[in-house]
This record gives sequence, C-alpha cells and structure tokens, in this order.
Amino acid sequence: MAKKMTRSRTKVTFPAKMGKDLSSWNFVIFLTLAFILLVVIVVSMKGVALDMRSRAGLSCPNPLAAFNGTLPKASECNGEWKLGTDANNCQVFLCQPK
Repeated sequence: MAKKMTRSRTKVTFPAKMGKDLSSWNFVIFLTLAFILLVVIVVSMKGVALDMRSRAGLSCPNPLAAFNGTLPKASECNGEWKLGTDANNCQVFLCQPK
C-alpha cells in the first residue's frame, strides 16, 4: 500500500525581529504622510487670505491697473502725475495741475 503524502499546514510568520523592525517604521511613515498633508494644505491655502480681503473690499487694487499696467503718460495730464493715497488709504496716481 502506498502512503499518502500530506503536507502539514503550518502558518508562515515573520521572525520576531522582522516584525519589530517593520512596526518601528509605522511612526516614520505616519510622520511623513502628516508632513505631506501639511504641505498640501499650506500650499492650497496660500491665496485664501488675499482672496478674502478682496471679497470684503479691504484689498487695494494695483495703481497701474487703470493704465493697463504701464506708467501714466505725461500727455494725459496737464500737470504732473503724483503717486498718492486715496480715501481708502490705497496708492493711486493723481494728476496735480501746475
């Protein structure tokens, strides 16, 4: 009669030292992921403060915006252009006659 060969079913596990080595990396992985999340949040929130100020009407426009991003032409004023402040304490170009 032939003997049947049977395999014993044993559970294969990591050695104790290998398990301790992997578990010590959990905290490092957690810190790395937390730092990446913090960087993503800070980068995405970068423009929110300026956006909220402009929505509330508290931000000043660019003084060159009225002149298409260039300095005002001297021919447009019968005096001279001065950089001053308006009622909202924002910088604007003012034409002061001579």
